[in-house]
Amino acid sequence: MTPSDDSDAGGKPDDTARPSPKGDGGKPGYDSGKDGSKDGGGSENDEGGKNDDGDPPPKPLKERPFLLLGIAVVVIAAIVGGVLYWLDARQYESTDDAYIDGHVVRIAPQVSGIVRQVLVDDNQIVGPRELIAVIDTAQPQARYQGLLAQAKQARATVVEAQAQVGVSTAQVGAARANVVQPQADLDKALADLARYRAAQAIDPAAVAAQQVDAAVQAVASARGRRDAALRQVKQAEAQVKASRAAVASDRTAIGNADAQVAATGVDLANSRIIAPIVGRVTNRNISPGSYVQPGQEMLAIVPLKLWVTANFKETQLKLMRVGQPVDITIDTVPDVAFRGHVESFQRGAGQAFQLLPAENATGNFVKVVQRVPVRISIDSPGIQAYPVGPGMSVIPRVKVR
Repeated sequence: MTPSDDSDAGGKPDDTARPSPKGDGGKPGYDSGKDGSKDGGGSENDEGGKNDDGDPPPKPLKERPFLLLGIAVVVIAAIVGGVLYWLDARQYESTDDAYIDGHVVRIAPQVSGIVRQVLVDDNQIVGPRELIAVIDTAQPQARYQGLLAQAKQARATVVEAQAQVGVSTAQVGAARANVVQPQADLDKALADLARYRAAQAIDPAAVAAQQVDAAVQAVASARGRRDAALRQVKQAEAQVKASRAAVASDRTAIGNADAQVAATGVDLANSRIIAPIVGRVTNRNISPGSYVQPGQEMLAIVPLKLWVTANFKETQLKLMRVGQPVDITIDTVPDVAFRGHVESFQRGAGQAFQLLPAENATGNFVKVVQRVPVRISIDSPGIQAYPVGPGMSVIPRVKVR
């Protein structure tokens, strides 16, 4: 048996299979026939097509059809989604410069005084003609009673003046009657004097000079009595005029007294503060015992009818028309969808109604897109059930196409 046969029979490894102390590259522990050997002339990736981890290299993109299909599907879906979004978005005009609006009624007294009762509280709903508060009426009531007495006295004075007019009228009649006799005496005296003078002209000796002088004296005396009676008539007539003027003055006094009574009655009525509309009480700032003056705000009432004021850019109004439907989203209740419609447009941009409008006739003018308030009516019923009020932010979407 040869040594080689002995080695094969004993199962000993062949010497050629043992790692050499030096590899081909001159490094110990490496064998040019093993996977871990390194050759100075090239790497294992170049020869076997594998990476350092033993995985095959990735395939080119053109050799991966499923990935290309997936990318194509994503791109097509993005394009279709963008087109659909554009087709939908172009149908609407929207703005975030919008808010809930309403005619808030601010309640103020018309009389001064101490508040005796307050019958409502914040956030309470009140109806029309409902009593809100009561102001103390002690002073207006006393003034009212005094004015009633003055009006009554003025009426009594008018009655007395009218009676005086009757008395003066009767005095005029009596005075005119008193003129009759003196006038008759004057006429007789004048006739006698004329007869004496006519006879004396025919025959101077027919009538004595003493008789003529007596006739002249009688005429003068009768004329004096007649003139005195006429003066009494004028005095009586003047008294009638004075009495009638007194009646007119007293009637004017009655009118003034009645006007003051009515005004005081209005003050008494105004001491009871009444709700003018149906709404919700807000901003109450009075309490029993508070002193109020005319014009001082006591509370405010927010009406139940509200709308949206949306300040759209002027470039967004090209296709917007009255009656177009509107989707309304209120920030307070974003999960509730409200419906409405365009009700009206303000004729003018917001800056045109400022206290100090902008002066654009200058050399450094820069065009700025203006905003125009658009009133949108809220058609959805039951908005009162939500905590929504004037000033709250809204996002309206007007369907213009």
